[in-house]
Amino acid sequence: MWERNGNQQPNSTVADIKDEGYVTVPVLYRIFISAILLILSLEWIYPVTSSAQQGSERFLSVMAGLTGALLLAGLFRTGWVTGVLIRLLIALAALCLMYGGSDPVRWAIAYPRILSSDMDTFITNWRFHSISTETKGLFMMCGWSMLMASVQSLVLHRRSVMLFGSATLVYLLLLESFAGLDVYASVIRSVLWTFCIQALLQLLRLNGGVTTPSYRGSPYGRWSVITILASIGVVLFSALPGQFVSIPQPGRISLEQMGERIARWAGYTQHSSIPAATAVTGYSSADAPMGAPLVQGDSIFFSAKSPEVTYWRGETRSYYNGSTWSDPEQSFETASPSGMLRADGWENQTYWKRIRQTVTMKREWKGPNPLFTGGVPLHVSFQDKNSDNEENMLSLLSNRDSATLWIAASGDEKMVKNYTADIMVPVASPEQLRLLEKTNKRKDPAAIRRTYLQLPTSLPGRVQTLANEIIQGSETRYDAVQAVKTYLAAHAEYTLDTRMPPRGTDFVDDFLFVTREGYCNHFSTAMIVLLRAEGIPARWVKGFGPGVADPNTPGQYIVSQGDAHSWVEVYFPGAGWMPFEATPGFTMAQGAGEEVAALAGPQAGELNPPNSNGGLAKAGAWLLARAQALAAEPWLAAALVAAALLGAAAVIRMRRLRPALRIRLLLAWPRSSFPDRERLLGAAAPVWAALARRYGPRPPGMTLREYAASPAVAAGADGADIARFAADWERLLYGPDRPLRADSLDFLRRALHLARQLQAL
Repeated sequence: MWERNGNQQPNSTVADIKDEGYVTVPVLYRIFISAILLILSLEWIYPVTSSAQQGSERFLSVMAGLTGALLLAGLFRTGWVTGVLIRLLIALAALCLMYGGSDPVRWAIAYPRILSSDMDTFITNWRFHSISTETKGLFMMCGWSMLMASVQSLVLHRRSVMLFGSATLVYLLLLESFAGLDVYASVIRSVLWTFCIQALLQLLRLNGGVTTPSYRGSPYGRWSVITILASIGVVLFSALPGQFVSIPQPGRISLEQMGERIARWAGYTQHSSIPAATAVTGYSSADAPMGAPLVQGDSIFFSAKSPEVTYWRGETRSYYNGSTWSDPEQSFETASPSGMLRADGWENQTYWKRIRQTVTMKREWKGPNPLFTGGVPLHVSFQDKNSDNEENMLSLLSNRDSATLWIAASGDEKMVKNYTADIMVPVASPEQLRLLEKTNKRKDPAAIRRTYLQLPTSLPGRVQTLANEIIQGSETRYDAVQAVKTYLAAHAEYTLDTRMPPRGTDFVDDFLFVTREGYCNHFSTAMIVLLRAEGIPARWVKGFGPGVADPNTPGQYIVSQGDAHSWVEVYFPGAGWMPFEATPGFTMAQGAGEEVAALAGPQAGELNPPNSNGGLAKAGAWLLARAQALAAEPWLAAALVAAALLGAAAVIRMRRLRPALRIRLLLAWPRSSFPDRERLLGAAAPVWAALARRYGPRPPGMTLREYAASPAVAAGADGADIARFAADWERLLYGPDRPLRADSLDFLRRALHLARQLQAL
């Protein structure tokens, strides 16, 4: 049996007993472990911010500060409510620093308006993607706060970092496998930090986790130094082979081969598709591989007033790599909105017309992002006022070659809500374009041919052969474009339910010869590739379709995420870049003809005008509608009430059975080494609370044995078991030796018996 410790404290309170059962870790030691945990946590953030993208430095610094503040807050003992409030305030402060630019306080004052608008939008369509980037960032930071609190508690109290370290490695491998990021160095560092933290935690397990006088001085400091030196030694030792033999560069730590084997096992052949997550229609400046299935979005992006029905150009792309579009050589020059942005872009004004458009963004638009116009921009003016009631004079980036216009990123994070643009829209008729090519002997400029005839070297030969078959016999460039459009409409179907092409397969080849179905990206890309294969310069344009006409305001159009679109521009010497629609069922809005006017007419079920009552009013209306629906279906309401009652009963029952359940789990402990005294005392502690509820609390100054021997307790049916339980508790708590497994099992069985008896009352 256990040996009795002579340093017993018979007058200890229940709170003292609980505290004595746990090891007090020095504050500096906890801070040191948390500091290394901070470094390990940053391995989740660094790989996605190391690609030189705009804003990556700010994101990395803010997330590093957020993580450090959360871990620092976790070093203090607070109630759970206080802890949640502190972490929420830290997350809000980080959100203001992330999106507030040089004036986070002013942004914080304006953010509730954005949050209310997001609530209104989310309750309207119940789609998370429709809310603002700022609110998505708030959810991300709150989730990160919860994760850090859980991880720190697991590390400092459960003394294990292996779960978080393993999760970090899985996360990094997924980034490498699905996002193509280089995470080799991050994986190596993560393994090092994980083992370093676990080695530091091992000190708390030495001698049963109890610091005895035999550890003179500071064992924590000595063990920390040993751990650091050992970690450095391991790294240096692993680098020694490189000093003697040549080691090749590390390959990708990819799960690609494993995924392909699983795919073959699941029935995918080499010609089958690679499964892809469904995306939602909308505009993005990112160049991602094309072909993923889409779901129609309906959140409003902007509204515009225009005398003509036009498409809304965002960006152009010139380089096709077989799976996506990009523009690596595109260069911008700074332009002032007060002066003329472009004087070229059209080579004969006969084929162009100048109009003025006014755009109102649904949410403030800030750089770096493109400005949407219905054609080639000339002048831009901003109607937004600053704090001094002066018009914003934002820096603009203009690319003359592609006719795109961007808001430049600025340190003060100026945002655009309203702007007016003078633009040039093409009005050339088919007869004019045909006649132009016959009468104009000009050839395509060398710069145009060099950039806009590019095709990947891996393009299958059958695509070239098909292009020749389609275009042969066309007398003019315009006829060739129409021949390609006619072929695509006759041999492919429009659908959003698509799939990614197999890995290593050309996107256009898969569309033309395998699936023969897709949406705008498929048709526009295929048209450009077929035209380029026959020496006709063409480029890819993405933006928005015309939108739907506002029935209450003539000349105004509502453009939603569902109107996101891509089309083709073909170069005509002497006229410039002319837009063409490649997707069946869509008509290029060019001028004010009856056909395009009908295209821009209102479509039932697509437009949800914004509700001016705010998110709270919309939430109340939604709750009222759901209540009315339940009232109309009494059986459904009854089923929900019954489910709620059963759930409440299950929760109450589980709360009553939780102490006994924990003891049962310890009794079934499968390892050869039985749980230490801390876990034994923690599992049996609820017995004292149950005794206090049944027989009354223990008076101050009364020992546990005296309480168990009191007349009220001893007279009960379990008086003998309670007395034995109290004696074993004291031996386990104050005894210097580790209890034997048989004695621990006997202690837990007695605690389980008492827990059952007290719960039954």
